[in-house]
Amino acid sequence: MKPTMSRTRIIFALVFITGAIGVASLLIGTETLSPEQAWAEWQSGRPIRECPTLSILFYQRLPRTLTAWLAGSALALVGCAFQALLRNPLATPYTLGIASAGALGAWVATVFIQGTVLWVTVWTFSPIQASAFVFASLNALFIYLLAARNPRMAPSVLLLTGVTLGMLCNAGILFLRYLAAPDRLVVMDRWLMGGVDVVGFDIVRTLLIGLTPCAILLLAQSAKLDQLGFGTELAASRGVHVGRLQAVVFFVGSLMTALVASTVGPIGFVGLIVPHSVRAITGSRHRILMPVSLFCGGAFLCFCDIIARRLLTGETPIGIITSLFGGPFFLYLLTRKRFTDWET
Repeated sequence: MKPTMSRTRIIFALVFITGAIGVASLLIGTETLSPEQAWAEWQSGRPIRECPTLSILFYQRLPRTLTAWLAGSALALVGCAFQALLRNPLATPYTLGIASAGALGAWVATVFIQGTVLWVTVWTFSPIQASAFVFASLNALFIYLLAARNPRMAPSVLLLTGVTLGMLCNAGILFLRYLAAPDRLVVMDRWLMGGVDVVGFDIVRTLLIGLTPCAILLLAQSAKLDQLGFGTELAASRGVHVGRLQAVVFFVGSLMTALVASTVGPIGFVGLIVPHSVRAITGSRHRILMPVSLFCGGAFLCFCDIIARRLLTGETPIGIITSLFGGPFFLYLLTRKRFTDWET
C-alpha cells in the first residue's frame, strides 16, 4: 500500500511540475516578463494590443508555449506507444524515418515549388508544411505495407528498414541542398533544427485539431498494449485483435509524428527520453505510463524551449537542446544493458 501511495504522490508532483514549467515558459524569455505588470495592464481595461507586457504574453509567449507543449506531448506519447508496439526500448517517433521523410518533403517544396504558382497556403499549411506532411505520411504507409506483406517480420528488421529509409531521405536532402539557391539554404537549415518560435495561434489550432483525436485514440489502446507486452500470441488469446491494434497504433502514431514534424520541424529524442524517465517512476503499465508521458513530454519541450531562449544572446534552435539531452541519454541506454527486443 505504501509504495502505491508514494508513487501516486510522485505522479501528482510530476503533474504539478509540468504546470509550473508551463507558467515559467510564459514568463521567461529573452526578456523576463513581470507578473505584476501583466496584472496591472489587465486591470487597466485597455485593449491587449495597447499593453506591452500583455501583448507579448498573449500573442508571442502563449502560442509558443502551447506549441511546445502540444508537440512535446505528442512525441512522448507516440514514443511510448511505439516502444510497446515494436517491443524495443530504443524505438522513437523518428526511428522509422518519418522525420527524415518530412524534411525531404520540405526541401522538395523549397527547391521546386517556391516562387511558382503552386506556392499557395491552404488553411494554415504552407507548401513546405504540406509537402513535409505528405512525404512523412507516404514513408509511414510504405513501411506499413512492407510489414503487412511480411507478417512475420521481426520488429528489429522493421526498425532497420526505417533507419535505411531515413538514410535515403538524408541523401535526397543533400542532393537538394546542392541544387538549392544559397538564400534558401539558410532558411531550410534553420527549419531542420526544429523550432517553436511561432507568432499567433494558427499553428496551435492546427496541432490542437490534428493531435487531440489521435492522442485520445492512442490512449484508448493502453490496456491492449499492456497485453501485447506479454507477446502477440498471449495477447490474441486474451481477446486482443493484434493486427488491428498494430495498424491503429502505427498509423495514428505516424500521423501525429508527421503533423508535428511538418509544423515545427524534426525535433528529436523527446519520444526516447520522456517515456524512459517516466517509466522509472510509474512502472510499465501503459494505463498510467502513457498519460503521464503525455504531460511530461509537453513540460520537457517547454523546459528545452526556455533553455533555447536563454542559452545564447540569440535564440538557439530547440532541436539542438533536445539533442544535447538526448545524445548522452541514448548512450546511457545502450551501455546500461544489452537490448534486443523488449524486456520487461
